[in-house]
Amino acid sequence: MADPDDAADIAQEAMIRVWRSLERGVVPDHPAAWLKTIVRRESFRQRNRSATASSLEEHFELDDRTAANRLDLLPLQVDVRRAVRSLTPQDRKLLALRYVDDLTQPAVASALGIPEGTAKVRLHRARGRLQQVLAEHEGGEHR
Repeated sequence: MADPDDAADIAQEAMIRVWRSLERGVVPDHPAAWLKTIVRRESFRQRNRSATASSLEEHFELDDRTAANRLDLLPLQVDVRRAVRSLTPQDRKLLALRYVDDLTQPAVASALGIPEGTAKVRLHRARGRLQQVLAEHEGGEHR
């Protein structure tokens, strides 16, 4: 799934995610499957990071249009960080458990000690609030 040279980094990042989840009290129903999912997702992340990372020589070979397109993405990345920071701590925690720690909705519910349906609804609403903040900002000064 990934470059063999990246295996150690992938394993380390996956174990950090596992450790953080376990510190929060997450106890997966199927630990082996849970761990494999985390490792698989981390390998995808690593592959995406490697695909988007470019060497110094590649920067000199970029045409003006490609360079401009890359620069256009920078405000979006900053906007997403700003938007996440504008959410409530509860929303940030939900989104972090789901998307940073790669927990499933049932695992998020377990980590927070709430019913699975409640976690699903809260995640849906948190994503909606995040989209709303991003849409409001898009209509503002940067776009």
